[in-house]
Amino acid sequence: MKKIPDEILNCLRDNQSFLILLHQKPDGDAIGSAVAMGKGLKQLNKTVDYYIELPLEDKLVFFDEVQCFNRSLQDRYDVIIILDCSSPSFAFSPAEMPVTKTKLIIDHHTSNAHYGDLNFVEITGATAEIVFRILKGLHVVFNEEMADAVFTGITTDTGSFQFSNVTVDTHLIASELYGIKNNYAHLSKRLHTQKNIDQMKMTGAAIHSLEILDSMPIAMMILNHDTISKFGGTINITDDVANLGQNTIGVSITALLKEIDLGEYRVSLRAKYPYDIHEVALKYGGGGHERAAGFNFSGDINELKHDLMAVYESQNGEN
Repeated sequence: MKKIPDEILNCLRDNQSFLILLHQKPDGDAIGSAVAMGKGLKQLNKTVDYYIELPLEDKLVFFDEVQCFNRSLQDRYDVIIILDCSSPSFAFSPAEMPVTKTKLIIDHHTSNAHYGDLNFVEITGATAEIVFRILKGLHVVFNEEMADAVFTGITTDTGSFQFSNVTVDTHLIASELYGIKNNYAHLSKRLHTQKNIDQMKMTGAAIHSLEILDSMPIAMMILNHDTISKFGGTINITDDVANLGQNTIGVSITALLKEIDLGEYRVSLRAKYPYDIHEVALKYGGGGHERAAGFNFSGDINELKHDLMAVYESQNGEN
């Protein structure tokens, strides 16, 4: 594992008041990173506030620390920490951003814009891996909730260790977590297999919409606005829905379109090695990783289909 830069550790060690922000519609990695970081800083007798988009998915509300989210917002903080967010446009932030001495970005996305005063961006399986290493560098003692938080971040962003972003460091950190708590089976089931009835129906609707583009190994799913509203809103579109196309034999690239307003979509892209789809996301003002990216989209869906087919045709056969 790489050494955490001294300037990052000093920033967290030498300041007192912190505000933690995440990306919009925070997932398991974002929430897990926030909970671990917040509780770690509190252990060091720091003041920590959170400004996070609510409500959370049902599977993520079990952390006691969630009760501290959005309790207060000060006009000024020593440090604003933005976790797991590749660009300022994707951050969920107050309309009036508090004054701060330092904006600290901690992230693992390839497309990160390095928009902070301090930026620690490293391509890892999950931002929670970086948070774990930072807190270890600060000599924080992990309790079981913090271990659950880091495990949540890692297992959700690696698809339960199935994605190509898993590294030896991912497994080394996971092994350390098992030294803190010896059983994560119940948590894994909560995060990866259990769904409420609306989430089950939303998943079924996504599967029903699945199409293969022009006999290419490209799958597209579209959840329209009426369907999303019928089954309880975007909060019930679980992370794994975007991966459904990837579970189809022969498919290498998948797009999930979620119509959040009429004609306005949030797009989640997934790809298998060796395909890199994050440039498509960048084209539309989004970002992410080589094999997982997202963006907002409005316009002709056929244009997006063309972009995905162009990626396949241009990259097919690359190693």
